[in-house]
Amino acid sequence: MAEVVTSVRVGLLYQDGTTRNYTFEGVADSVLPDVVNKIKAINANSDDNFHKTFVSNDGSPVLRIGSGQITGVEEIVIYEG
Repeated sequence: MAEVVTSVRVGLLYQDGTTRNYTFEGVADSVLPDVVNKIKAINANSDDNFHKTFVSNDGSPVLRIGSGQITGVEEIVIYEG
């Protein structure tokens, strides 16, 4: 039996020019249509908590989400011994 595992990856851009990717695995299909709108809403939000929570290795605050990607991987178990 095949199983599809869906993940969402977002790339954050920091004030010091660095980037970092975060991957969320096992995302429900029901929320996938909202991913783009949620990224846009986060980028439009001026909430200081987001900028203070996500910092680069050198402590620079995040500027925005610069990229987003939805990936589905179909896994089929062909042998289970």
